[in-house]
Amino acid sequence: MSRLLAVLALVLVTAGTAAAHVTELAVLRLAEIGEGRYTVTWTLKPNTDVGEGLAPIYPAHCSFEEPILDCGARGLIGTLGFERIGEGQSAAMFRIRGLDGGTRVYTLTPAAPTAQVEPALSADDMAGLFRIVRSYLAIGVEHILLGVDHLLFVLGLMWIAGGGWMLFKTITAFTLAHTVSLAAVTFGWIGISEAYVNALIALSIVFIGVEVIHARAGRSTLTLQYPWAVSFFFGLLHGLGFANALVSLGLPEEAVPVALVAFNVGVELGQIAFVLVVLALAWSYRVMRVHWPDWSAKVPAYAIGSIAAFWFYDRVAVLLTG
Repeated sequence: MSRLLAVLALVLVTAGTAAAHVTELAVLRLAEIGEGRYTVTWTLKPNTDVGEGLAPIYPAHCSFEEPILDCGARGLIGTLGFERIGEGQSAAMFRIRGLDGGTRVYTLTPAAPTAQVEPALSADDMAGLFRIVRSYLAIGVEHILLGVDHLLFVLGLMWIAGGGWMLFKTITAFTLAHTVSLAAVTFGWIGISEAYVNALIALSIVFIGVEVIHARAGRSTLTLQYPWAVSFFFGLLHGLGFANALVSLGLPEEAVPVALVAFNVGVELGQIAFVLVVLALAWSYRVMRVHWPDWSAKVPAYAIGSIAAFWFYDRVAVLLTG
């Protein structure tokens, strides 16, 4: 299994060489300032101009003159969407905040580039809750699957934990830990700068990379003996990263717990899917009896540490210059 994990690690490192965990989700925020009138602002991934790619689609009766969308007495009812979605972002979201403070969210993808906006639904309306669950579930799945740094860390955990009961304990500890810190930040119990969190997440991957090298050399360390404990400790840190992403997107005030649970479940589903794919590939690897040169398993281990170190120094530089 270690050889397969080495290959997968190299693939992830290659995919994330330039940057790690750049969220591909664009958010268009609409804040109601009067009956049927909204201010429109963008939140996009770094280094992406609004004019490059996404073009909003508003209901036909609405008129837009930047930055005001005027839908008149009928209100924002009808078809919302994006043209050219998928060219610069994997998904995009409308966040609509009404005069009453309620927030509605619509997450759109290349497969479903439009959504039908109905009159605002209350928090106790099952259709409204389902819409929130669906949106934040999708965001959670996307966040973990596009987070190369998070996936590299999980892969490193699998590498040092091996299989069986120890792997189950290690992944479960990681899940419990980031669930706790995600909730703590979301409810405002703790707070830490996203820039600091990102730098520390990169450092955690450096640490795991070193432990993988120790494991391959046959050394015994506390991490290799108790990978679940290290997984829990660093899981708290990665949960802060998840939380910062969620808070930056915003939560519907009328259903914060629902959105939080949906996002976390989405993260877990994405993580479980990744782990199951790795285990399935490991099984196939054994069945096909693929053989690689001995040196091939060393390259990704050093690559993980080197790239994570680059991320760490790059993120520290951002802290020092920002």
